[in-house]
Amino acid sequence: MFIKFNLISLKSTFFIVYAFFNLTVGYGQKDTVNCEIKPGDIEKFNKALVDAKLHYYTNQGKTKLDLKKAEELCNKDYFYALDGKMILISPGQKSDRIEIRQEKDLDLNTRSAMYFVATFEDVPDERSNKGVTIGQIHNDTKGVKRPLLRVEIAGGNEIRVIVTESYLKNEGDVENDFFTSFDEKDKIECIIEILGDGDELAVGIKNLTKNEARVITYNVSDLWKTMDGNFYFKAGAYTQVAGPKTKVSYEQFKFIYK
Repeated sequence: MFIKFNLISLKSTFFIVYAFFNLTVGYGQKDTVNCEIKPGDIEKFNKALVDAKLHYYTNQGKTKLDLKKAEELCNKDYFYALDGKMILISPGQKSDRIEIRQEKDLDLNTRSAMYFVATFEDVPDERSNKGVTIGQIHNDTKGVKRPLLRVEIAGGNEIRVIVTESYLKNEGDVENDFFTSFDEKDKIECIIEILGDGDELAVGIKNLTKNEARVITYNVSDLWKTMDGNFYFKAGAYTQVAGPKTKVSYEQFKFIYK
């Protein structure tokens, strides 16, 4: 069983408070899509990209590009800067993805987080229970078959958080929580946090367009704790079903470390 709390009632919330009450959005100068200015050239994205690589999977996830040094990358088709924002565009088939994959090995006893503000367009809406994954806590230990936690826009109309008890597919309990409603081009603020107590995670999501928000903490299962020391964050557009090419426009993106 997962234990959930309204995090606003808890005391140890400095990352959540930082994200939800100290939001600053910078837009920079307007650019054209010519890769003269790369996402990594924009100061507010540079630090996160230095700590990351880019995953670009096509052909239903079978053709994989694992692009290191994300701060040096730009491609006019799927990863570029425009009007001071960082743009990611997914290929659109089931299991395809464009993601910023953190290159860190995180543990549950050290506080860390991933934070972003982004607008999402062309989100799959054919299936009510599936759509596009926009944020994750994953683990690169051999044998891990799915993420510990992921944030998904499901059915094109709601944002949900899925937390697993087991790292093996189709095993253990799965928590699936509604956070906010969603419409095309809504602006979303999100923080996913490892609380650093060896046991808990927190997720805060605010639909800035609709002024809806929810924050929940989750206990990490004993099974997942056996994989500790190899967690990492990633975010972007990982399509769970075939559909349009989802576009993500980041106004803010950062990894936060204690």
